[in-house]
Amino acid sequence: MIERDRLTRGFYAGIGAGVLQNILSFVAYAQGLTTLRMADWSAIVIFGKSGPFSTGEILLGLVGHIIWSGLLGIIFVYLIPYINHQHFTLKGLLFGWVVWFFIYGVSLLYKVEPTMGLPLKTPISDLVNASIYGLVLVLILTRITENKSSEQKL
Repeated sequence: MIERDRLTRGFYAGIGAGVLQNILSFVAYAQGLTTLRMADWSAIVIFGKSGPFSTGEILLGLVGHIIWSGLLGIIFVYLIPYINHQHFTLKGLLFGWVVWFFIYGVSLLYKVEPTMGLPLKTPISDLVNASIYGLVLVLILTRITENKSSEQKL
């Protein structure tokens, strides 16, 4: 078990979940199950344009998404004291869904052109990815927490 402060554990767990999320996103894109990878979403935000993106732009988008995932892990770990520890896995899943819905809502609210009028397969793929992110976030947090029974440790 790794003993670190809450912020560090949340960041590491978020990065771990984000790396897996990106891998699954690239696989889904290669299989034609989505039209936007997670790195594309970040590249749209970073560069303010739609693709196609260069290799360097995709790599920067990938790094940006992984850092964002780490920040979301920090937010989740700081929310834990305000929620009880029962059904922790469900709360991770719900966190992933809330973030997914929030990001889609913000992109609609601000009319981010490359994210408007997406085919059904893209939001479904992103929802599945957000679900996996939330579940893996909780799994990693549980694993790297020294004393799994202590709420203060998470």
